[in-house]
Amino acid sequence: PYLRLERTMHLFLEGYTTTDLTDLCQVVPTPMVYRMLEHMMKIMDSSELLKLNKRQAQYLALQNQINPHFLYNTLESIRSEALIAGLTSVADMTEALATFFSYTISKVENLVSVEEELENCRTYFRIQQYRFGSRLSLSIECDAEDREEIYGCRLPKLTMQPILENSIIHGMQKKETLDITIQTERKDDQIEIIISDNGSGFDMDEKIDKETNIIKSSKMSGIGLENVKQRLELEFRTEQSFTIHSEKGVGTTVTITYPFRKNTSMDIAIEKKEDSDV
Repeated sequence: PYLRLERTMHLFLEGYTTTDLTDLCQVVPTPMVYRMLEHMMKIMDSSELLKLNKRQAQYLALQNQINPHFLYNTLESIRSEALIAGLTSVADMTEALATFFSYTISKVENLVSVEEELENCRTYFRIQQYRFGSRLSLSIECDAEDREEIYGCRLPKLTMQPILENSIIHGMQKKETLDITIQTERKDDQIEIIISDNGSGFDMDEKIDKETNIIKSSKMSGIGLENVKQRLELEFRTEQSFTIHSEKGVGTTVTITYPFRKNTSMDIAIEKKEDSDV
């Protein structure tokens, strides 16, 4: 029987799933071996590994829908030429755009802090102000008591900026001015981010898909709202929510909630591995 157990283990190492080999293992293992086998079956089942690999591949594919790296270097060259020519406003705008691309391209981490996301929103807003001037305003609100903890909490990179971009592009239609507010708040073990505007808005019944809660057939610039929603789902599974509410002529509000934790599941897994290695 123990030789059969050894053969079973060899088959597993050659790629057979633990489910397929269960019937071959006829020897009764010791309690310690049983716990080891049970744990191994749980974490090494091929179907589960495939799901995890697919999830990671989807995440990376969505995250990498950004502009090519050469744009960042080109913007730096344009900025230098503008400074030489004495075109200060052009240089400043190009610098802001270069900073924006530096964040989206050069920063390779999938997860960033809320503070970093908000700073990227400020940079993007600065760029848009060159176009709209005083017609556009942005307010960022956070409870002073919880600010340090909220700002240190992590979330997928480029979560807020696409929503801010959507507010400006669609909210400015038929409007002279647009006020946008980003609110961050901690509610027990959840972080809530609310991005609202007093823009054009739209009819919810006409524009929102009831199943996905995403705007129908919307050609968004950048990575878009659907992309943001999918990356939140991939990272936080059922622990997150992404909702849109809009009223024609009144404005639009996007609300995101996700678990309050400075370390995500991926970070925790890495830390556990490092601890076990030690």
